[in-house]
Amino acid sequence: MAKIVPGILTNDENDYVARLRRAEHVSDLIQVDVIDGFFAPNHTVGVDTIKKYPSNSMLEVQLMVKDPSSHIAKLADIDFVSRIIFPYETKENVLENIYKVKSMDKQVGLSINPETSVETIIGFSENLDLLCIFSASPGFSGKKLQEPVYRRIKESKLLEPYLPVEIDIGVNFDTAPLLAKAGADFLVATSALHNAPDYVVAYEKLDKLAKVKR
Repeated sequence: MAKIVPGILTNDENDYVARLRRAEHVSDLIQVDVIDGFFAPNHTVGVDTIKKYPSNSMLEVQLMVKDPSSHIAKLADIDFVSRIIFPYETKENVLENIYKVKSMDKQVGLSINPETSVETIIGFSENLDLLCIFSASPGFSGKKLQEPVYRRIKESKLLEPYLPVEIDIGVNFDTAPLLAKAGADFLVATSALHNAPDYVVAYEKLDKLAKVKR
């Protein structure tokens, strides 16, 4: 059984607010992507925009940036941000950034790109609240899920059975039940919701599909 997390990926402030309010109606947890144009080939709204619009739901901020430490510091005093996820593939000290998030009394997640081995998180897992596995190269919504992600979920659960796994990119009506059955705990849905004729109906359908036995 997996939880569907509505995702927000946009570079337009008005669109951000519209997506945020829509997502608040269906979920108590929402993911917001922050992309700097360097770590991934896209650019989105930043921390200042997130801070400007308080949410009734809790937010997890997915940092796809080359310097997560500076963004982490800016998120410290936003009380409706409950979890910060940052990429393993930066030149910064991963453990230092984990401790920085922990010192802010927030949950911390580590994301890994498709080419990064699941085994790389072993040294950090005892300090993590979440492992986010990208099923394709990050940066844009609407990308197709790559099949190895199912194996990577199972590998992560064998290595760290109690570490929650989140899958980002490619979550839709076809893949959600398969990802949940493979062992994923959180599924981030962005285009599958925002491109649907009815956002609420689409969320309810995904939510039902993700409630499968493993």
